[in-house]
Amino acid sequence: MEEENKEILPVFSIKKHILVYGKHEYILKNAQNLINNSDMTSTGFTSLGEMLDYIRMNPLDAVLIGGGVDPHDRLKIQELVKADVPHVKVIEHFGGPATILNEIRSALGE
Repeated sequence: MEEENKEILPVFSIKKHILVYGKHEYILKNAQNLINNSDMTSTGFTSLGEMLDYIRMNPLDAVLIGGGVDPHDRLKIQELVKADVPHVKVIEHFGGPATILNEIRSALGE
């Protein structure tokens, strides 16, 4: 699947902002819908390069990594977050959609 070129704008919100990274567009959209229909907001990526740039340029509360992401990419994300934005929580999600909101709230101490 070829990705569209799109301008990525910073997100400023009083809601908790969650970056969602996954390999499958339809699963990513499902996760974003759950988050956006709660008391949080999200931005999703299937491109590792775009996601890493976004982390460096935008305020975030957490990064949710989907189960389909390979271990090498997971490590790269964790290292970048720890080095560049250590206050941002990294959440590795391996379950179905039913647990996503609870996992995020738990990681954020809510």
